[in-house]
Amino acid sequence: MRTIPKSVAVAAAAVMSLSLAACGGSSSSGGAGGSASAAEEILAMPEIDDSDGLVIGGEKVADADLLKAARKEGSVAWYTASGAESAEVTAARFEAETGVKVKMTRMPSGKLAERVLSESGAGRLDAGVVTITDPVIAEEFASKGVYAPYKVASYDTVSKVDGVVYEDGLYYAPYYSAYAFSYNNQVVKEADAPKDWADLTDPKWKGKVGIVHAGAGGTVQGLAQFQEERLGKDYWGKLAALKPRIFDTTSTQLEALARGEIHVATSGFNSTYGAEIAGAPITLVVPPGGVSGTYNMQGVTKAGLDSAAAKLFQDWSMSSSGQQFAAAQGFVAARTDIPATKTGDYTLPTADSPDFELYTPEDARELGADIVARWNKAYGYGG
Repeated sequence: MRTIPKSVAVAAAAVMSLSLAACGGSSSSGGAGGSASAAEEILAMPEIDDSDGLVIGGEKVADADLLKAARKEGSVAWYTASGAESAEVTAARFEAETGVKVKMTRMPSGKLAERVLSESGAGRLDAGVVTITDPVIAEEFASKGVYAPYKVASYDTVSKVDGVVYEDGLYYAPYYSAYAFSYNNQVVKEADAPKDWADLTDPKWKGKVGIVHAGAGGTVQGLAQFQEERLGKDYWGKLAALKPRIFDTTSTQLEALARGEIHVATSGFNSTYGAEIAGAPITLVVPPGGVSGTYNMQGVTKAGLDSAAAKLFQDWSMSSSGQQFAAAQGFVAARTDIPATKTGDYTLPTADSPDFELYTPEDARELGADIVARWNKAYGYGG
C-alpha cells in the first residue's frame, strides 16, 4: 500500500477547498480583501488615470460620462460560468481598476443557461453582463434576445481579430481556456516528468494517468479533437491502453492529482494554476507539441444597455488591461496586440500561435456528438 506524503495531503486539502468553492451555486463579490490581494499577486496593478475618463496602462477604456455614470450606479450584476476562484479575482481586479463593485452570480454553464433563459423569457433578467463557457449556449442567448449589441471602446482593434467579435458586437470572445497536462511533483521527480504529449503514453504511467471524459464539456471535447488532429488517430488508443482513471469533472480530477492518487493528468490550465498557487504540489507543463483551446463568450444583456456599469465591465474585459489580467490567470487572451503576459513562470502560446489550436463553435456544433461517441468507444467508457 502506497503512503501519500503528509505534505501532499495538506496541499490537497487546500485544493479541495478551492474545488468545493468552484462547485458552489452562486456567490457575490464586493472586492473582498482576499480576492483583491490575490489579484495583485497574479499581476501588479497598472497605471490608472481617471482625471478625464478612465485610462489604464495608457489605453482609453471609458470616457468621462460613462465612468461617472458607472460609479454613480456603484455596481454591475454579472452572471458567469467561469470557475469560482477566477471569477472572484476578476471581479476584485475590475473593482480595483474602475472603482465599481461586482454583484456576481456563478453557476456551471448548463444551470446558468437555464436560469438566464428562464429569467429573460419572463422579462426578469437583471444581469448586465453574462459570461458563458459554451459557445453553442452563447449562440442560443443571441438568438433568444438575451444579448444586446454593444460596441466596446476597443472595437476597432478587436474587430480585426478573427473569432473575437460576434454579430457586430452582440457578444464577444474575451479569452480562451487552455488545456495541457500536469503532474504531482511530490510523487514524480522532475527528471521523470512528462515533457510532451507523447510522454503521457509511456507504459510507466499505466494506472497513474487521470483524464476527464469527453462528454463532460467543450474543453475536454476540444482536447480530444486536438489529440486526434495533432498527435495521431491512434493517440486515444495508446492512452486508453494505460487504463487511465476517468473522472466526471475537472475538480475531482484535480483533487485526486493533489492527493497523489494519480501522478499525471490532462489539465485545464487556469484551474490547475489556481490550485498550484494555492499550495497544491502540482506542476503544469506547456508542451512543445501545443495546447488545445476553447472559447469563453461574454455579452451585455438588454438590461445591461441601460447600465453604465455593465458597459464599463464589457469595455474593461476587452481592454488591454483586462486582457493581460486574463492571461496572467492562465487563460489565452483574445487580443494579440497586448504586451506579453506570463502565467507565473509559464508562457502559454498566444491566440494567433500555431501552437494553440482552438475548438471552434462550429466544431462544437458539428463534431461534438461524434467526438464524444467515438471517445467513449475508444476508452470503453459507459458514463
